[in-house]
Amino acid sequence: MSNNNLLYRQVQSPMVLKIAKWIIGIFLVIGLCSHFIANDMPLLAKYEGSVSSPATVEFLSDIGIVDSRIYDETKFKWKIMPPIPYSSNQLNSRVNVSVGPLDNQEVSSLRYRHWLGTDQLGRDVLAGLVHGTNIALKVGLLSVFFSLLLGLYLGLLSGYFGDNGWKINIFALLIGTLIKALGLYYILYPIIVNPGLFYYLNLTFIVTILQLALYKFIPGSTKPSISLPIDLITTKIIEVLNSIPTLFIILAFLAIFTKPSIWNVIIIISIIGWPKFARLVRAEILQIKNLEYIESAKSIGLSDFQIIFKHALPNAITSVISITAFAISGAILLESTLSFLGLGIPLDQVSWGSMLADARVNFSSWWLALFPGL
Repeated sequence: MSNNNLLYRQVQSPMVLKIAKWIIGIFLVIGLCSHFIANDMPLLAKYEGSVSSPATVEFLSDIGIVDSRIYDETKFKWKIMPPIPYSSNQLNSRVNVSVGPLDNQEVSSLRYRHWLGTDQLGRDVLAGLVHGTNIALKVGLLSVFFSLLLGLYLGLLSGYFGDNGWKINIFALLIGTLIKALGLYYILYPIIVNPGLFYYLNLTFIVTILQLALYKFIPGSTKPSISLPIDLITTKIIEVLNSIPTLFIILAFLAIFTKPSIWNVIIIISIIGWPKFARLVRAEILQIKNLEYIESAKSIGLSDFQIIFKHALPNAITSVISITAFAISGAILLESTLSFLGLGIPLDQVSWGSMLADARVNFSSWWLALFPGL
């Protein structure tokens, strides 16, 4: 038995798969619940005669659902703190230098001990790791999701229609391009400058309705149409993106964004990552679009888009799933690299890469390099 076959059998063993699922599940829980695992606000408290959840209020205010509220800690009758009673960017007034996990710490009790130490600003390392997990998962999942959507869309169209198969209404093309340009601007601008969940969703919904109405009320049969060389356009864009070093693309887009934000990193990684999905989907569609079952679907009168989404896409999606996991890990590593270099996310947000960058300037603080590096 070759070494490759032996390795494959070991990876496919039930025990290894079970351990991998548990590890992924733990990271997902930590990332999704990071605000309630590490926070300096109580999970539950009695404040001014009523029971409330300051941590939940703070979380909802961060995503723009409710207004922010300032709590006076002296008015808490009782409170239940999170497992880690520190937020990622909370400065400890008692600790103004980096303290190791084995050093003596000036804390009121073991409940408030910094179990993995602090950085040079007194911020808790364990809280930073938890918050960094949230950032890593957010960047990895969202950037790959957007890359996958764009790559699937362009890969399906370019592989199925080629350069002469997709005829589009000239008026719909011109007006649709204008609507998409305005939509992208008004959708992305508030995210970059002042992120707001409902503002983003409302604008996305409005732009989608306008586009659907456009193609509904301007039928191609009554207006002049042209053959759009979608395959040529897609392949040339991919060639251009692949010919430019990734670092140059990142620096170019970072220069466009005036305000650092995690959404900037997500958008940049999405732009960099979609070509790999588009190439794979295009290759799969080129292999199957002339097969007998596709020709049979055409002969019974199914539309092109029915054939694409009911027959072509299910066969192409299997290959896409296999590279999605690698794309997520690559996006997380790229975000950590940008944070390590001080690019992308705001400096006041703690991530795995920013913690490693702190270790670079403080060689004696081994815990700043060990725990985030793991």
